[in-house]
Amino acid sequence: MSSADAIVLGNVITLDAHGTRGEALAVREGKVLAVGFRAAIEALRGADTRVFDYSGRTIIPGFNDTHAHLDSLGLQSVRPSLAKAKSIDDVLDIVRRLAADTEPGRWIVTTPVGEPPFFFGGPRQLREGRMPDRHELDRAAPDHPVHIPAPSGFWGQPPCFSALNSRALALNGIDRQTAPRASGVEIEKDDRGEPTGVIIDRNYTEAALLDILPAVPRFSTDERLDAIRRGLAAYHAKGTTSIYEGHGAAPAVVSLYRDLHQAGELRMRVTLVANPVLHSIHEADRLYRDWLAHARGSGMGDAWLRISGIQVPYGGDPVVGELARKDPSDLSWSGYVKQAVGPTEFEHLALLAARHDLRLHTIASDLIEKLLPALERVAEQTPISGKRWVIEHVGRSSPEVIARLKKLGVGITLIPAFHAWKVSGGRYLELPDEQQAYVAPARQLLEAGIPVAAGTDGIPHDPLFTVWAMVNRQVRDGGQTLGKAGCTTVDQALRLMTTAGAWFSFEEKVKGPLQPGYFADLAVLSEDPTAVAPERLRELECLATMVDGGWVYGEHAAEPCHGNNP
Repeated sequence: MSSADAIVLGNVITLDAHGTRGEALAVREGKVLAVGFRAAIEALRGADTRVFDYSGRTIIPGFNDTHAHLDSLGLQSVRPSLAKAKSIDDVLDIVRRLAADTEPGRWIVTTPVGEPPFFFGGPRQLREGRMPDRHELDRAAPDHPVHIPAPSGFWGQPPCFSALNSRALALNGIDRQTAPRASGVEIEKDDRGEPTGVIIDRNYTEAALLDILPAVPRFSTDERLDAIRRGLAAYHAKGTTSIYEGHGAAPAVVSLYRDLHQAGELRMRVTLVANPVLHSIHEADRLYRDWLAHARGSGMGDAWLRISGIQVPYGGDPVVGELARKDPSDLSWSGYVKQAVGPTEFEHLALLAARHDLRLHTIASDLIEKLLPALERVAEQTPISGKRWVIEHVGRSSPEVIARLKKLGVGITLIPAFHAWKVSGGRYLELPDEQQAYVAPARQLLEAGIPVAAGTDGIPHDPLFTVWAMVNRQVRDGGQTLGKAGCTTVDQALRLMTTAGAWFSFEEKVKGPLQPGYFADLAVLSEDPTAVAPERLRELECLATMVDGGWVYGEHAAEPCHGNNP
């Protein structure tokens, strides 16, 4: 056997089909060469072999986040932060300092009020329990328009609050007569009926910015590129080596990933799903037929960047969809174009996708029983089994739903940290125990033999937190267990966050378990997740991350590596 480029010593959990473990791992040309006892692996040492000693630590396959929102997470840190503000005076002090360093007349735009990545509570985290009003912001920055944005429901929990000063209100044309078009958007007013400067958005998908704030600066191309770079570093630091953005990527976001790849900066394996802009349902046939050939079947790309499939949303606010179509580049926090598709239109688009060999991806959440009949009717006309269609973000389900999913032959992605932790207290605790267990039903899907993987959704972006959420199913408010029968084993949860994701990008023969011939993508953990108490899983840390045989995080990340990415 050839000598190794690198040898990594430690407790190796391969997560292969046999549950193989080892004391060391050898890497050659970006792939796993061998796993086994330390003496056998050290026998592969050559004159140029690097040895990395993580004895006492645990090595697992790199995490594959199948619903990452990597670019969105990075956006949380590209603007001036209000994270340390604990009062309105704190907020105003930050705005005042920004005004002193900003040319008069230019916008001041900060991060939301609250602590990232969640921003839970928003203004309730301030001593006064409210946002600063227009007059307070006027005094802090009299010569600048100021906008403190809402985090959107995906980062926080609705209602979400933004605040503007008088200059900002005027530039957006907001006065006592302004009426939002989107439902759930409210312009707060004082006793005289004048806007206070505070905007309330009760939507999960941010609507206020599209609806009534056209003058507020959007994230620039440079900021979005910087956000992806920041996101890559943040996800690598948690042991993530692959991401799968099944929620769809807008053309502008695809271009930025492409730019990073062409520049040799992309050390994360990325699979994106096409998120084309449809100005009308009638143009879909031509678009699907003529312009999306690269996304058909398993898609196109290489081991670093692939495009596969098409995102077709189900539901959404028609007003928000109409507003988004007017300027598809207006993505706000998301990396995808906001769209609204009714049941009839969804079925039409799904049928077109089937006919043009475009595997469909759609977000279900708690609507799976409503969208399943449409997919079943499509499958009767054009078989989709084996095409790896994906239903994502599945929330509520049932034994009947799982049986129907099995018959359809689709794959499922789950967001346990969202459904079983973040929102479960308000949505699901009133359900009977047997129904609670079918919320984010990882265990039941596995037992049914349905392809399933888990993603972090960026809430938080730590895969070990998602592993903890699957094993414990502990709700955020109150700490109760959501449907104990739905709890997975640690081994199941680890596989759902590592090896299972390769199926969704057609890479299960080259990526996932740490076995010979597979990509040398791995994470070094502070402890063995299979040996700690289940409640401690979210306390574990990633100490180092390797992609393609080269370190991208940890003490050796700055050293030359043998990775194949140019």
